[in-house]
Amino acid sequence: MSSYVSGSSNNPLILVDDIEFTYDQFSQLSANEVESVSILKDAATTSIYGIKGANGVILVTTTRGKVGKPRITALFEYGLSQLTRTPKALGSYEAASLINEAQVNTNNLNPNPSFVRTFSDADLELYRTGEDPYGHPNNDWSDILLKQFAPQAKANFNVNGGTEKAKYFVSIGYLDQGGQLKDFSADLNSRFYYKRYNYRSNIDLKVTKTLDVKFDLFGNVDETNSNNATANNTIFSDLGRLGETAPFNYPVYNPNGTLGYSVWQRTASGRNNNNIVGRLMYNGYYRYFNNNINLSTSANQKLDFITPGLSLKGVLAYRNLYFYSRSLSRPVTGTGFISYVYDPVTDSYSFGQRDNIFRISTPGLSYSPGSTASALTMQAMLNYNRSFGSHNVSGLVLYNTSDKRYQNSSNGGLYNFIPEIFSGITARFGYDYKQKYLIEFSGAYNGSDRFAKGKKLGFFPAVSVGWNLAEESFVKDNLNFIDQFKLRGSYGLVGADNTGGVYAYLQNWATGSGSGLFGLATNNGFGTVTEGTLANDEVTWEKDKKLDIGLDMAFFKNKLSAKLDYFNNNRYDIITNRGTISAVFGQNLPLVNIGRTNNRGFEAEISFRDDISKNWNYSIQGTYSLAKNKITFRDEAVTLYPYQRETGMPIGSVLKYKWTGEFYTAADIANPAVPKPTIGGRPGDLKYMDLNGDGAIDANDRSFFGNTNLPNTIAGVTLGAGYKNFRLTVLFQAALNFVASAQGAVIHHNASNQLPIHQKHWTPELGNNAKYPQLYTTALSQSPRDFYSDFWAIPGDYVRLKTAELSYTAGPKLLSKLGVKGLRLYTNGYNLLTFTKLDRLYNLDPEILESAGDLPYPPTRIMNMGLNVTF
Repeated sequence: MSSYVSGSSNNPLILVDDIEFTYDQFSQLSANEVESVSILKDAATTSIYGIKGANGVILVTTTRGKVGKPRITALFEYGLSQLTRTPKALGSYEAASLINEAQVNTNNLNPNPSFVRTFSDADLELYRTGEDPYGHPNNDWSDILLKQFAPQAKANFNVNGGTEKAKYFVSIGYLDQGGQLKDFSADLNSRFYYKRYNYRSNIDLKVTKTLDVKFDLFGNVDETNSNNATANNTIFSDLGRLGETAPFNYPVYNPNGTLGYSVWQRTASGRNNNNIVGRLMYNGYYRYFNNNINLSTSANQKLDFITPGLSLKGVLAYRNLYFYSRSLSRPVTGTGFISYVYDPVTDSYSFGQRDNIFRISTPGLSYSPGSTASALTMQAMLNYNRSFGSHNVSGLVLYNTSDKRYQNSSNGGLYNFIPEIFSGITARFGYDYKQKYLIEFSGAYNGSDRFAKGKKLGFFPAVSVGWNLAEESFVKDNLNFIDQFKLRGSYGLVGADNTGGVYAYLQNWATGSGSGLFGLATNNGFGTVTEGTLANDEVTWEKDKKLDIGLDMAFFKNKLSAKLDYFNNNRYDIITNRGTISAVFGQNLPLVNIGRTNNRGFEAEISFRDDISKNWNYSIQGTYSLAKNKITFRDEAVTLYPYQRETGMPIGSVLKYKWTGEFYTAADIANPAVPKPTIGGRPGDLKYMDLNGDGAIDANDRSFFGNTNLPNTIAGVTLGAGYKNFRLTVLFQAALNFVASAQGAVIHHNASNQLPIHQKHWTPELGNNAKYPQLYTTALSQSPRDFYSDFWAIPGDYVRLKTAELSYTAGPKLLSKLGVKGLRLYTNGYNLLTFTKLDRLYNLDPEILESAGDLPYPPTRIMNMGLNVTF
């Protein structure tokens, strides 16, 4: 990560067969179409992408036809997905007891003689015994609403073959994923599902001995169905909220089979949405459709008649993504159906959410036409590759232009479907002597039309050198176990266009309206035009100076190999807004090139593979990445205290209070010498450090410290073992040195459901051994949102069994008996086990955003069984 600006993209450039893909397109690419994936990070490999190369590049090469008879491959896969974390709330008795306790604690601060707890002793006893399931229900909403497993199925059909004159690869695929929510659909289909159809046709033609032509047609069509039961289309938001899914809120069904409700839900919960099962039954659906189609053609003409090794290639590609949605739904709050409150004492029913509702309402149909995102890419490149004895020379000159058009709501839609033009020239020259000494020069002169004249284009050069000591005679003759020992280094300049698609050099204007009196006339309306965001015709692309020093090694006939890399990237001229101009200036400030960051680190990859015997083999691979970034300059107002400056801190740092590791006691509250928050400061509240020493805990005591939400260390170990035709592979992944946190409806007892961690709250007896603050009906200084601290932001370090696969590949004898060319059976799993430090406070997957305000949809654990047959 190299940019700290909110909304700026740190995403790498994705190229599939040299055509730029969006992240959505890349995620929908079928793995069965992919031949190889390469990740480019250093200046030597990214500088040719110029203004788009600063965040790295992902190169994907798809499968192409091979000479031979048609080979038909069919893949069938069936799997079960399961949530890695299931929300776990306390039952009604425990939850009601804690709510009562919070109310008593709050009343004790300022006793009220007329105070009455929400739940009486009789209520608690009925919750405990379960003798009154309708008047005192005990709902486990995770069990009621969520499946234990959700099915998914995948099928793929490929045909590959051809002659020297014509080769083809044709693929069609289907994916069907079910949701983790149970299907309660009544008259409308509110079942969660995702369906996708992929298709690809790659055709290679040899028109003449010197002319090769490629025609590619590929894309996908998908459909997503979600319910209208919650405002943000995720039931997990409601699963975390006390006001929506308290275990005692209402019975799901009444004795007569009608949908249940309660007086508490209607009057005291603060969120009087209707019965959640009823909402899933009757509220209907939102359905989203995507249609992605891509066309690409290229021609490669050899120019050996001019000089051997010279060729000319042209590429023309067009991609088009169209999306739209439709819905058939009733009001999200559940006012379109009927629920009832049942009184077990009188065996009578009264209206539930609303009075005098006697029938289900008619659903409303809506349609959103969506929009089209398209891109046209044209390339022309001159390639040269030739050997002169021991001397190898290569060269490339490329002209590239692209025209992207998409829906852009910036500045009130001013840039909607306005073409975004990228164009430029790239050159690369390489030389090596016997693959022993290597040098390469590369550069790109390209840019974007989003900048002013004179600032559109930039030059991005790079140089790389390498020396393979393994090719030296003194190594070959004396250390013949060394297969490769290559030292390499690169340095160069790359760029990034982080304007958000707007013309940063153009003045913006805002329209409005008003009314007023003119003379004796009545109130008259009039239109207005006001100055919007100011222009800056000096703004241009961001720049990144990249240094990479590496070592590639291989030993013992390539059984042992290793790659080591040190990198140091300095991003400057980051596009951002000034922070040192006061708001009294009265105008939105323009974008400027003023920010700077540094990103440096180390990467290592070591692998070993060997055959123990004729039947046994094994492999071990370890990866390690350490990447530390920091903001070296941010234009920020002078702070009262140096610990509140963001410059010098890691990207993504958040101001927070420093928890002392203690809770306030009654003695602390009575002692005026103990610093206390300006709001709060009750027995059992969190005690923070008074950084400025003024005797009060307020915003001036927040500081930047500790880790961010982005891990700076990633490690992995892949273990493999094979016996005859069986193969077992497992991958462990670890992420270290980052924090995760949550707030509001995820963790705090006033908004979330009552959780097991809340039972470990502060008491005078527990003191600082408590795991959670004292319970009160108001958060005040213990609020994870308003008083964010490192009590809430805790290490999220984890180790995960990311993948495991056991496979069987049929041998020649069995294939001959079955009459097929290939057969592979396998079972695999993803996200199988997770061990994390986050468990000490949260029941959350560690890969969550910082300060999540709603219970997030957790990642899924997937277990598959598959069959791959080739005919």
